[in-house]
Amino acid sequence: MSAIRSRVRLIAAGSLAALLAAAACTSSPDPTATPVPPTNTPAPGATAAPATSTPTPEPAGPAVERVVAAVAPPVDFSNLRRIPGQSSNWYIRPHYEYLVGFEKTTGAYIPQLATEWSLEPDGHSWRFQLREGVQFHGGNGEFTADDVRFSWLMNILPDDVGSEARTMRVIVTDVEIVGPYEVVFRTTEPNADVFEVISEIQGGMEIASRADAFSRTFGMLAGKPTAEWASYEDDPRLAELVGASDPAATEPPLAGTAPYEIVEMDEQTGVVYRRVEDHWRATPDFPEFEFQFIPEASTRLAKLLAGEVHLSKLPEELSARAEEDGFVRFTAKVPAARYFLAWQGVYVPAGPSKANDRIGEWSGALAQKEYPAYPDTPLANLNVRKALNKAIDRETINAAFFDGKGLTMHKNHYLPNNPQRVGWNPEWVTRFPDEYGYDPDAARELLAQGLQELGIEQLTTTLQLTDLPAVPAGVDVMQAIANYWRDIGVEVIEQRVDPNEYRTKQRAMQWDNHVVPIATSGAQLVTVQVYGSSIIPVLYIGLQDPDAEALMRVALDTNTPQDRDDILREVGDLYYDLHQDIPLFYLPNEVVADPDVIADFVFSGMVSGAPVDNLEGLAAK
Repeated sequence: MSAIRSRVRLIAAGSLAALLAAAACTSSPDPTATPVPPTNTPAPGATAAPATSTPTPEPAGPAVERVVAAVAPPVDFSNLRRIPGQSSNWYIRPHYEYLVGFEKTTGAYIPQLATEWSLEPDGHSWRFQLREGVQFHGGNGEFTADDVRFSWLMNILPDDVGSEARTMRVIVTDVEIVGPYEVVFRTTEPNADVFEVISEIQGGMEIASRADAFSRTFGMLAGKPTAEWASYEDDPRLAELVGASDPAATEPPLAGTAPYEIVEMDEQTGVVYRRVEDHWRATPDFPEFEFQFIPEASTRLAKLLAGEVHLSKLPEELSARAEEDGFVRFTAKVPAARYFLAWQGVYVPAGPSKANDRIGEWSGALAQKEYPAYPDTPLANLNVRKALNKAIDRETINAAFFDGKGLTMHKNHYLPNNPQRVGWNPEWVTRFPDEYGYDPDAARELLAQGLQELGIEQLTTTLQLTDLPAVPAGVDVMQAIANYWRDIGVEVIEQRVDPNEYRTKQRAMQWDNHVVPIATSGAQLVTVQVYGSSIIPVLYIGLQDPDAEALMRVALDTNTPQDRDDILREVGDLYYDLHQDIPLFYLPNEVVADPDVIADFVFSGMVSGAPVDNLEGLAAK
């Protein structure tokens, strides 16, 4: 076995050793122990008492009132739905529902708060018939069309800089109330993002209670006194929000309609949810649910073994350790969790030498920011990108950290035979060994060519070490990849970055020669844009190419995934050849559970960044 393979296995072994030290004081019942007979069993030869009629016992409830899931903390935290990014807002999404849901075992669109929908005669606006009788949390009344319009207005506030906010702010010109249970999303043109933002698959159009917002007393909206929105000239639509208020920092989020509602949340400790009784869609088995934020995987396992938590997201070797003690695994139903590395600093703007950058605290205006088409970073060199890809032994990483369960990502954002991820090209599989496959000698040759083209003697790059809730072994994987790169002669700086600093520099296009791990799901087209274009003018992640970006803009002029199959195949071909990123795996989203508490768990794995989703899918023992 080569030295680099040994280093990978040493990392995994070191993690397990640390775990065993942390969990040594815990124990679990011996499943092989001889059971003690019940004390009321008659002795041999004794006369049994006459049979008596015994009342039928009431059905037993769940083993615990509150099921607790131990997970890594999110990167962003807020009680305002619009503030955390798509890969970080998973802890707030169980509080809300959507007009359009998705089936948790296939990913297909299904009715949720809307019972049906259709395209308007203009070919791009969407009409929704709303479900009647749905109640908001906390006695905030019935869900109606007013709440849909209100939720849209909250999405277009200028402090929301997510990708979905731009769609709702620019493409959607109005949410017209036709009647108490009917709305039309008026759009300027066909746009692929609109329906996906409205749906649960991508998220961003969570439905919140208008009545709750107008009853809050905090008096601030997007950091300004709420009365100031009356004269907000840049977007007169926001004048409708005068009198509404965000929740104070210590309050729960605005009321939603989901089967669970948030009752407590704390950035350091986690989020507590309470069951909604007799919910219209699905009443959960457990009265309460808690996400407990615990950064260290070994601590999460120790608490699971000790019975202090009942569900946990763990690295593969720790999951196996838990299974040895009788715990069980549950796996998400859809292969949607993508794990890859993105280049940062290779900005290719929409124009010949300019990129859009959002400026202005309140205006949300787009300004032109000077930036060279390919900045002076070695990651802009194709041979360098090829070398870094071919230096990684994906098979060994998959075996060492994921027990071989990772599905090779031949092309990021794409899957064969999937209704939500279109544009698949089978040639990507056959070409993969030559283009991306592990070959350290070829990697050294490619790196040497790249350095000669750049006029430098050695490549130095920074690899960010990030704790990802969806990939508990993520930091160990990054360190293994750093060692693969060192093996071909790269000087690698391993760096941890404060999340606030990371986001600030990212939005200002200040990262240069930097590689960052990403673990996310979400709808296909928005992720293609986020990680490969300047179309979304605040999320500059990944290599961007003007030709591919032009095709993406064509793909945006569609309404459904099937409409853009051919276009996205062209985009994929371009980016495949350019080594747009470092594809790793589609990972099975797995959690480990206490079988004495949880009998089954059906969840999709399609919510970006989420350790689990569909909390109402937990079945009590």
